[in-house]
Amino acid sequence: MKFVKYFFIVIGVILLTLVAIGIFKTDYQSKASIEINAPKHQVFAVYNNPLLYKRWMTNFQALEQLEGQMNEIGNKHRLKFTTGSGEITTLDQTLVEFKPSELIRYNYDNQWLEGTSNATFVDTGNGTTTIDLRLDYTGRGIVQNALLFLLSSTIDQGHQYNLEQLKTLIEESKPDELEYTTE
Repeated sequence: MKFVKYFFIVIGVILLTLVAIGIFKTDYQSKASIEINAPKHQVFAVYNNPLLYKRWMTNFQALEQLEGQMNEIGNKHRLKFTTGSGEITTLDQTLVEFKPSELIRYNYDNQWLEGTSNATFVDTGNGTTTIDLRLDYTGRGIVQNALLFLLSSTIDQGHQYNLEQLKTLIEESKPDELEYTTE
């Protein structure tokens, strides 16, 4: 009987801790960076090409244009991804800043979170380019914030993995096959 009592006390403490985290920890940040052996204009063109997303973004399924034109400030589109259970989840993005070969900034949201994504492109010399990705986000409630806290390292690893996939795609492909822009 003591075991059951202590078991429920431990579970209660864990749940209260998660609730407290969900209340007080509301701002999250994810960073990823990679150096790619390719010129900045090529790296930017591949990163910004929705036709290539499926080749480097994990679980990417489709992009649905909602408003505006690609690369136009205010452009809104919906990204669709497959979850681990096979369901489709969406992420709506609005382009808020766009500097060709330098910066892409989106505001994004879905039923779980909202935030801002910044991708900057820096020519590091010798024909290489660094992409720095920074996401600032918050959950839409206590439960979402607690889950984001628990998943924060997994989120960081996912963004880094995607950039590594992008690096492989660019470095192992012929530039003529990848440089397609929708302007």
